[in-house]
Amino acid sequence: MQTEAQLADSNLTNIRKRNTDEEEGEETRKETTYGLGGSYMDRSAGLNGQDHLHLLHHNLPPAMRNFRNVAGKPAILALSAFSTGACFLGIVNVGLISSELLPTVAPPAFFYSGFCQIVAGILAFINNDNFTGVAASSYGAFYLAFGAYMVFWTQGFFGPISIVQLEHGLGAMIFGYIIFNTYIYIASFMLTLGLMIMFFFVEMSLILSMASLYGKISTVPGGVFSILLAATGWYNAASFLFEDLFGRPILFNPLMTDVYMWFKRRRSV
Repeated sequence: MQTEAQLADSNLTNIRKRNTDEEEGEETRKETTYGLGGSYMDRSAGLNGQDHLHLLHHNLPPAMRNFRNVAGKPAILALSAFSTGACFLGIVNVGLISSELLPTVAPPAFFYSGFCQIVAGILAFINNDNFTGVAASSYGAFYLAFGAYMVFWTQGFFGPISIVQLEHGLGAMIFGYIIFNTYIYIASFMLTLGLMIMFFFVEMSLILSMASLYGKISTVPGGVFSILLAATGWYNAASFLFEDLFGRPILFNPLMTDVYMWFKRRRSV
């Protein structure tokens, strides 16, 4: 018969094992909820299910391990809103529609690309998703400011200023966002391949747009990159939405940590 001390040790061991299983289950749930498409890269390595889940948790960036599923996935809304505004500006800048229609961007800039991104940023902070919170709130403010520029200029609130002066003012604002997007782009190297590509297009679009506002180049190059970033933004939003609905990755959008490990394995072969 087991002594009282042995029974106590056995109960303590069972409690620790149950707590460990619950923690692993929570991490698995997080990866199911927040996994961003890297899982299929590891299936090809022939890992069994237990090792596979352990590898996924090991590859998650530290910040992503602390996400909470309290307010859904606001990144989907943020990416969709951001991409819509970028696409409209890109279409105007490449000349597909008249530049005289640029002030018509004010309503969608205010309500969708601006306000919805601010809301998504707040929800992201509730989820402890600081990257999405910072990026969505900042670019939501960008579109709100841009819409305000258009409204104030068309209504004459700025007084007797020329279009050149207005463009120089916009250029100064964009310069600040170039600095902001630079470290956001660097941070995206710890997220997914799709987000990393998108923020590269954002960086190029901002740089080329500022150059065009100061009359150094035409608006076409910046417009092209705006359309490219809109396409990649919608792709990211679709990949996250489909994964949420279908419970598994549908579109190719692996974690960058999985991409790094794939290259490391290729180099070691």
